Amino acid sequence: MLSSLLTTKLYQPCPPRTLVARPRLTQRLDDGLRQGQRLILVVAPAGYGKTTLVTDWLGKTGLPSAWLSLDDGDNDPVRFFTYVVAALQTLDAQVGQSLLDAFRGAPQSPEAFVSPLINELCAARAADRPFILVLDDYHVITNTLIQEALVFLLDHCPPNLHLVILTRADPPFPLSRLRVRQAMTEIRYRDLRFTPAEMTAFLNAVHHLNLPAEQIITLESRTEGWAAGVQLAALSLQGREDVPAFIAAFAGSHHYIADYLVEEVLNRQSTPVQFFLLRTSILDRMTGSLCDALTEQADGQATLEALERADLFVKALDGEKNWYRYHPLFTDVLRNRLRQADHGQLLDLHRRAAGWYERNGFVPEALGHALAAGDQEYAAHLVEQNALPMMLRGELTTLLSWFGRVETQTARRPWLSIYQAWAFIHTGQQEKAAAILDKLEQGALSTVAPSELQEIRGHLAAIRAHIAAYRWDSAGAIASAHQALDLLPETALSILSFVTLVLGAAYLLSDDLENAGHYLAEARRIGKATGNLHVAVLSTFMLANLLADQGQLHEAVETYREALQSATTPAGQLLPVAARAYSGLGRVYYEWNDLEAVSQFADQCIVLARKWGNINALVSAHVTLARVRQARGDLEGAQACLDEAERLAHDHSLAPGGAGSMEIFQVGLWLAAGNLGATVRWVQRCGFKIDDDVPPLREAEYRTFARVLLAQNEAEAALDLVKRLLLAAESAGKVGSMIELLILQSLILQAKHDIPQALKTFERALALAEPGGYVRMFLDEGAPMIKLLRQAVTAGVYPAYVRRLLAAAFPTDQRTRPPQPLVEPLSERELEILRLVADGKSNQQIADTLIIATGTVKKHLNNIFGKLGAESRTQCVVRARELNLL
Repeated sequence: MLSSLLTTKLYQPCPPRTLVARPRLTQRLDDGLRQGQRLILVVAPAGYGKTTLVTDWLGKTGLPSAWLSLDDGDNDPVRFFTYVVAALQTLDAQVGQSLLDAFRGAPQSPEAFVSPLINELCAARAADRPFILVLDDYHVITNTLIQEALVFLLDHCPPNLHLVILTRADPPFPLSRLRVRQAMTEIRYRDLRFTPAEMTAFLNAVHHLNLPAEQIITLESRTEGWAAGVQLAALSLQGREDVPAFIAAFAGSHHYIADYLVEEVLNRQSTPVQFFLLRTSILDRMTGSLCDALTEQADGQATLEALERADLFVKALDGEKNWYRYHPLFTDVLRNRLRQADHGQLLDLHRRAAGWYERNGFVPEALGHALAAGDQEYAAHLVEQNALPMMLRGELTTLLSWFGRVETQTARRPWLSIYQAWAFIHTGQQEKAAAILDKLEQGALSTVAPSELQEIRGHLAAIRAHIAAYRWDSAGAIASAHQALDLLPETALSILSFVTLVLGAAYLLSDDLENAGHYLAEARRIGKATGNLHVAVLSTFMLANLLADQGQLHEAVETYREALQSATTPAGQLLPVAARAYSGLGRVYYEWNDLEAVSQFADQCIVLARKWGNINALVSAHVTLARVRQARGDLEGAQACLDEAERLAHDHSLAPGGAGSMEIFQVGLWLAAGNLGATVRWVQRCGFKIDDDVPPLREAEYRTFARVLLAQNEAEAALDLVKRLLLAAESAGKVGSMIELLILQSLILQAKHDIPQALKTFERALALAEPGGYVRMFLDEGAPMIKLLRQAVTAGVYPAYVRRLLAAAFPTDQRTRPPQPLVEPLSERELEILRLVADGKSNQQIADTLIIATGTVKKHLNNIFGKLGAESRTQCVVRARELNLL
C-alpha cells in the first residue's frame, strides 16, 4: 500500500445543515438501485449540488457505502486503485488484498488491476448484500489505463456493486452501450437545477428570508437554478434592506455571478476571518494544525468550526470534524484575490504547506506544494527520498511524472537519474534507461561525494546488467551483474535481489548451469526473505527451467508448481507473474504428450500475461498453442497461432532473441509442409555455415539448420554439425538438448542407411529420455521416427519405452482395438504400485507406503506405462481395468 494514505479522501462528506429535500432526484437514484443498475452517473459543472445530493441520498438508503474523493495525484493506476481498495476496506477489511499483492508484479493492463478485485468482491463475506462505491471529482482522472480498468469493472461488475461517479464531464466510458442495456442511471445539470418550489423552500424555510414569489422567480431566472449561486445569494441577502435592487443586479454568466456573490460574502467578514480564509485557500483539505502552520496562529481548529457553523462555504469531511474543505467556487475566488495581493506571500504559504505535509508523511501533497512554491530543490529532495520505496510499491506512473517535474535538478543530483533509470527498467523502457546512464556517466558523477560514489556505480552496473539481459547479451549481463554485486552494500537487498536474478538468467542463457543454479537459488532466497514475490516467482521458474534443461522433467514440474504457490496470495489469487509458471508447465506436459493440459496451461498463461503486460510470455503461449495444433495434425491452425504470436512481437517491438522460438517453429512448419524453398531462404537470410562457432543462445537455430540440411539430402553436413552441437550440450549438461540431438543424429544415420549405428545412437537417446518420460520429442519427428521405433522394437532396444512411444503415436488404434494381453507381464512390485496409483496416491505417498525412493517409484511407473501402452495415470488405470489387473 502507499506509504501514507490521506484518509480524508475516504471520508464521506456530511450533508449541510441547510439542506433542501429533493425527493424527485433521490427517487431516481433509488430506482437505479432497485433495477440493479451498475453505474449511477451524476454529471454537472461545479456548484450544482452533486455531492450534497448523493451524501443526502446515501444517508437514506441504509446501504453500506464507500467514498473516495479524487485529485490530480490519483492518475497513477497503482495509487488510484490503492485508494479504491482503502475505501472498500472501510466496509470489509479483507477485500482488495490480492489486488495490492498484484502491484508487486508491476501489472500493466486494465485486467491486472480489476480482475483480482472483482473476484474478491464476489467472494466477500457480504457478497449477497448490495453496497455503493462513490468516486467524487472523477473528471480529474485522465490516465487511460484507469479509464480502461473501470470500463472492465463495469463490464464484469459483481451484482452487489453499484458504482456512483460524480464528475464535471462525461467519463470516456461506453455510455451509449450502458444506456441501451439499461445499466446506468444519469442525473445531469438540468436535473440538478433548483425548481421554483425548491428555491422557495431553500430561501424561505431554511434561510428564513421570507422573499415574495416574484423575487424568487427573478432569482431563479438569474441563477438558472444553479445551487451555488442560490446559496451565495442567500448568504448575501442576510440582513439586507435593499433586497430588490440586489437581486436585480444579478447579470451575466455563472462565473460573473460567483465572483460578485463571493466578493459580497467575503467583504462582509471580519479582518481576522478574511486573513484566515485567504492564507488557507491554497489548501484542498484543511485541518487545524495545517492551518496554524500557514497562519502562524493557534486557533485553526476553532476557526474552521466557526466557519462551518456560519455556513460560510466550509464543509466538514469527517464525523469528528478534524478535516474540512472550502467549496471549489469559493476557493477559486479566494486564490485569485491572494495572487493579486502578494505573489511572494503565496510562494511562502506553499513552502509552509509542503513542510507540514512532509513532516506528517503526505509526500505527494508536499511535492505539489513545493512545486507550486517554485522550490525545485526542495521538490527534488522529496522525489529523491521517496523514489526507491515508490518503485518497489509499483507507483511507477506517478514516479515518472515526478521526474519530469524536477528535470532541471538531475544534473546536480545523480541519484535522481539513477532512480529514473530504474523506473524506466521496470516499465520496459530499457533504451531510455540506457540513454540516462550514458548522460550520467559523461559528467554528473564528478559531483558525487566519495562516500556515495561506490553505491552509485553499483546501481549503474545493476541497470547495465538488466539492459544487457534485455538485449540477450549474456556476457555483458554477467560482467555488469558481478560488478554490481561487488559494489552494492549488503543492505541494498531489493536491488541485490534483482541483480542476482539477472545474473542467474544470464548464466542460464550462456549454458553455465552450475552458476545459473547457484545465483537463481540465491535470488529466490532473497526474494522470499524480503517479500519480493516477483523475484521469488521468476527465480523459481528459472530454476525449474534449469531442471528441464537437465532432463529432470518430474522435478521441473514440482518446481514450476512451487513457483505457482509463491505467486498465490493469501486470498488464493494468482499474481500475473504466475504466467511464467504456467508456460513452464506447458513445456513439460507437451513433452509428456498431455496436449489437453498444455492447452489449458497456455490459456492460463495468456490471461495472466495480458494482466501483467508481458509480451514475451504472451508470445511464448501462442507458440505453445501452435505446437499443440501441429501435434494434432492441424497445420493451418498452427500457422494461425504462430501468426498471432508474430503480430504481438511486431506490435510491441519484442527484444532481440525473444522472437527466436517463433522463427524456429515457422521453419518446422515449412519442413512439415515440404516447403524447402522457404527453409533455404531462411538459412541464407541468417547466414548459417556448417563450420560456424555456435553461441549457446543460438543452439536451437543451428539444430533447425541441421534439419534443413537433412531435408536437402545433405546428410554428411548435417551429421557433422549435430556432432559438434552434441559435444557442446554434453559439456553444459543440457540433457534435453542431448536427447534431441541424439534423436536427430539417429535419423540422419537412418537416412544414410547405417541402421546399426542409428540404433546404437537411438538407444542412448532412449536411455536419457526414459527417466523424464519424454514423448513428443520423438513423435514430432514424424514418419522417419515411426520407422526407427519399429526397428528398435525388432532389435529389442528399450522395448517397454518404445512400445509406449508407438502407442502414443497411434492413440486411435489403441482405443478402437479390443484389449490385448500384455506381451510382458507386470512384476509383483509393479502391480503393487499400480494398485496405489488406482487409489489416487501421489509418487511421494507411494514411496512412503512402500518405503522406497520416489525415483524408484518413477522408474516403476515408466515401466508400467510402457507395458500398458499408456500416456498418463488415468489411461494406465483404465487399461489395467480392461485387462482385469485391478
